[in-house]
Amino acid sequence: MSCPYSQTDGPGPRARSNLAGAPVYDADLFADEFIQKPWGHYAAMRDIGPVVWLPVHGAYAITRYAEVRRALHNWQTYSSAQGVAGDDAGCAFLRGNTLASDPPFHDELRKAMAPPLYPAALQAVRPRMAATIRAVIEQLTTHDSFDGMVDLARVLPVNVVRDLVGLPEDGRGNMLTWGAASFDIQGVQNARGRKGLELVKEMRAWIADALAADRFSPGSWTARIQKLVKSGQIPPEFGPQLIRDYINPSLDTTISATGQLLYQLARNPDQFDRLKRDPHLIPNAVDEAVRLGSPIRLFSRTLTADAQIGGISLPAGARAYMMFAAANRDERHYADADRFDVSRPAADHLGFGHGIHMCVGMHLAKMEMELIAEALVEGVERIEAGEPVVALNNTIYSFAQLPLRFVAAKARPASQIASTITASRPGWIEARVLGRVEVAEDVISFRLGAADGSLLPAFEAGAHIDVDLGDGLVRQYSLCGNPGRQDEYRLGVLRESQSRGGSEAMHERLDRGSTVWIGVPRNLFALEEEAGRSILIAGGIGVTPILAMAYRLCALQRPFELHYATRTRSRAAFVDEIAALVPDALFYFGDVAESRRFDAARVLAAPSDELHFYCCGPVGLIDDVVATAARQGWNPKNVHIERFAAQHVDAGAPFVVHARRSGRSFPVPVGRTILEVLQEAGIAVPRSCEAGVCGVCLTPVIQGDPDHRDMVLTDAEKASNMQIAVCCSRSCSADLILDI
Repeated sequence: MSCPYSQTDGPGPRARSNLAGAPVYDADLFADEFIQKPWGHYAAMRDIGPVVWLPVHGAYAITRYAEVRRALHNWQTYSSAQGVAGDDAGCAFLRGNTLASDPPFHDELRKAMAPPLYPAALQAVRPRMAATIRAVIEQLTTHDSFDGMVDLARVLPVNVVRDLVGLPEDGRGNMLTWGAASFDIQGVQNARGRKGLELVKEMRAWIADALAADRFSPGSWTARIQKLVKSGQIPPEFGPQLIRDYINPSLDTTISATGQLLYQLARNPDQFDRLKRDPHLIPNAVDEAVRLGSPIRLFSRTLTADAQIGGISLPAGARAYMMFAAANRDERHYADADRFDVSRPAADHLGFGHGIHMCVGMHLAKMEMELIAEALVEGVERIEAGEPVVALNNTIYSFAQLPLRFVAAKARPASQIASTITASRPGWIEARVLGRVEVAEDVISFRLGAADGSLLPAFEAGAHIDVDLGDGLVRQYSLCGNPGRQDEYRLGVLRESQSRGGSEAMHERLDRGSTVWIGVPRNLFALEEEAGRSILIAGGIGVTPILAMAYRLCALQRPFELHYATRTRSRAAFVDEIAALVPDALFYFGDVAESRRFDAARVLAAPSDELHFYCCGPVGLIDDVVATAARQGWNPKNVHIERFAAQHVDAGAPFVVHARRSGRSFPVPVGRTILEVLQEAGIAVPRSCEAGVCGVCLTPVIQGDPDHRDMVLTDAEKASNMQIAVCCSRSCSADLILDI
């Protein structure tokens, strides 16, 4: 049910507006009463307009989902560089950290901070986290009651993440206090904010002393930052800031979201039962908990130019609050928005932000929450909750206390337990082939559905899935169906003449009724849905993600054009479907005399800030398009490319790779990959595509000059030489030292 505004929630809207014409909402967003009962306020603010004026704070508040998302995407106008706190004092004190900065400075900070938080890097700690949380939950099932926040939500952040950050003991003990203090400052400088200022000053002095004394745990995130400073890879002034950025957000937000997940599963036993029946819905449940709880209530932005929102003119220099918590419950975007629904495709929520400032620790937070949900599904029959106590923090919405009781799952036959464990394979879904049809010469379209008949996780246009074909053979294929459907996924698979086994296995092994494990959708080729206009360019089998983009743009009623080129008409897939969906699509067939020739210079002749283009296809087409875009002055941020294969490994000279943590060295000859050599030596490396397009095998570089040949790292990331895709890249130096 929706939560209507009531007098007990605090002061409501007044029937007047400020000079800009925005309706006024008279409330102190950082008062105790507001923090404890915010949901009615948020509904009332959304009701009176997409933007409201807050006289108490001298700021605007953007309240609705579409408008908040659009503003977050437009960092040039809604700038973070002046700070993201709720008042001038907080902004001035925290300005210059990763949150409170814009490109290019923001990009440099994030590039240095992010590698340990990439999904591939986090896989190394997943087994430890899983074992820890299972043991804790098993123990908690023996208790009559416990505090879900202290005894469970804090377990992984406090016992594992603090080790990863790597502070010495006196710093570890203060991380929760310092993190909460930093979020108090991100609000306004009321009593909590002023106390937070003193605590964060204490933290800054401690970090300076620890840096000088070289006290960080070897191999930790903070030690890595110190190493980057010492080696000259990042400026010295980056060091303290990045360490503060690891300390401040790594605990509180995840603890908050985990508490919300526990609370919602307890309050909605039907949804918990559904998770137990369909564990692949666990990522959905995590997204729903983050959406409903919105750990970060709001951050501010400063307008660099005049802007219009819903007919209201916001002047340059104004402060605008991005109301994440209000937007995430906007009934204009989410049906029955206050309801917890594990089948809801809510991956587009704003709980982790949006755009260039999206939470860098998102993958870590989601992994922790998914592991807890998996352990609950396996070991707990029912969750009971008492009334939570809301913590008083200026920015974080969280529970200070959450009384819980776990009813242990009844003993089950071994066969059922094995079935549950199989169904809970993290990040994987058991799928069934619903149908296959030849859609072009050597191209088969496969329709896949969940083996148990349930809905599949929602996916975005441009996304791909992993397909586990057995015998260690995992390949990636773009989803080419309508992103609006969850009853099936559709793939288009070309049988490659020089297949490495993947396409041949798909064509030979998978028939209607076959079962296969598939990964949850991932997106490295995302569509900018707010772009004024889009150009879609496909070559050959590269049409698969482009077709999904066409479906999405049609659904959004956004203007776009589509160009599809193939060497022969017989190899053009989905032509009839494209023609029906996009009547003015342009086709270019090399063997048809009357067919026009694709001309990149003509198609890309008029670059603009509002125009984005997307290209997927063979190397020749992509190289031509990229070179043409550079000549014609396209902004690189408006150019989106996906390649289906990295460069060949034959080129280059032999070199030696040194596995530092393993204490071993191996020659890598021409024609062999680093991954192959390491695997033969028994050194495990996470891997998936083995083609340089998924990023799973990215490995930290300690020393050496990598020859990057992947399609995942950006140019800036390659220039930093901090990671290497060992499945395809080589070395320009005679020796390459890896942290493995």
